[in-house]
Amino acid sequence: MRIGFMTTHDPERIAFARSNGFGCVELIVKPDTPYLPGKDGWQDRAAQMEADFDAAGLRISCVAGFYVNHMDADPQVAAAHAEQTRRTILLAEFLGVPTVAGFSGRVVGEDLEASLPRFKQIWSEHARFAADHGVRIAFEHCPMGRFHSPFEGINCICTPAMWDRCFDAVPSDALGLEWDPSHLVCMQIDPVANARRYGSKVFHVHAKDAKVNRDAVARFGLYHEGATEHCFPGLGDTNWGAVIKELRRAGYDGDLNIEGWHDDVFRNHDNGPQLEDLGLLIAKRHLEPFVDGV
Repeated sequence: MRIGFMTTHDPERIAFARSNGFGCVELIVKPDTPYLPGKDGWQDRAAQMEADFDAAGLRISCVAGFYVNHMDADPQVAAAHAEQTRRTILLAEFLGVPTVAGFSGRVVGEDLEASLPRFKQIWSEHARFAADHGVRIAFEHCPMGRFHSPFEGINCICTPAMWDRCFDAVPSDALGLEWDPSHLVCMQIDPVANARRYGSKVFHVHAKDAKVNRDAVARFGLYHEGATEHCFPGLGDTNWGAVIKELRRAGYDGDLNIEGWHDDVFRNHDNGPQLEDLGLLIAKRHLEPFVDGV
């Protein structure tokens, strides 16, 4: 298990990771990424990209490629998202990376359960495609709604109850979770108990935390700006040692990739201090006692 962070193929970020002892990355790809399958010369470009990470001692743990609404009401947009998902899977196969990640999509404006028929239609096909290519799909379970809630989001697989319903609808070993305790903390769910129950479905881990500001909750309730806030590991409410123990107990042998850009303080502020990298290092130091670096 290694510690890394989310990044594109960026020489500056590769150099930062190497010089600070990170061991892996979650590779972010977008539709215009030049080394996606189908692009001219993609295989040579992908091989060079992989070589750059290898030279820095960085393992690509997961390819992050489709954090979009796969159930978009516009058929052309939905078709483009489906194509991006397939290309991400093919890239992961080419690189020998076991997991790809993104959102599940959602029928916007409806109850979560209303998305289940579309989920079954879309992800049954993608699950078969992924399994045929030796790749697993990990769903990030971010609710995407205001106040970190499931309301008005674009991701139906955002509560444990919906995890159960979605995995029952498409009972495939190719579908699992990109597990992130920050979203659980914001919904008052115990990450340790959750990892104990769902550990076998965890395909990749976003190392991100959250803090419930109890004074604000006591005065205003959960649905108030600042009542809960995302932050780097070490600055929130998650017991990372206990979480990692439960993931190990369930057989998880993947990596921990820090998802930055969310901490209110340790971030790059406009016309202010540039603290994002310090936040990454705080998180790395906090997580290191619990991992073996292999």
